Amino acid sequence: MGLFAAISDGQGRLLVKRRQPWESFPGDWDLPGGAFDLEEAERALDESVIGRALCREVLEETGIDIEPWDIENMPAMFPALLKGGKDIGYLIIIGRYDVEPILGEWRYVNTKELLELCANPKGNQLVSGFGKRMCRLCLKALTLSSDAESAALARSKLAECYE
Repeated sequence: MGLFAAISDGQGRLLVKRRQPWESFPGDWDLPGGAFDLEEAERALDESVIGRALCREVLEETGIDIEPWDIENMPAMFPALLKGGKDIGYLIIIGRYDVEPILGEWRYVNTKELLELCANPKGNQLVSGFGKRMCRLCLKALTLSSDAESAALARSKLAECYE
């Protein structure tokens, strides 16, 4: 199971980071986050374990130290399936976080820029391209953008992914 953070800036753009050479799809772009240890989940007493895991992943990949949340204040989570439902990724809405990453290569993108990344060649594209799980997660995050034009385009393109 994957956990991915939707972190935006003051302009409603979404944070994406470049995958490292030792990761799958090196050079491609995706959201901060990663695999959730299901053994850890089996020992969990509540869903706050998800928050701690995501905070740890974001810190490791970007240097952004997100405050862990308690179960009463857990952010919204949106699922996206992969491989016929055998793998699932969750987008967790962190929201605006006014701290720039200090690790890795990263950038903030609006919907138009995200779609441009989808069209790039492997090694410099959004992981797996348009319509795939990462694209759907990013578009979902951008539907919540404070930039109305970017949010409207994200809603339109997300609907296209599900046609």
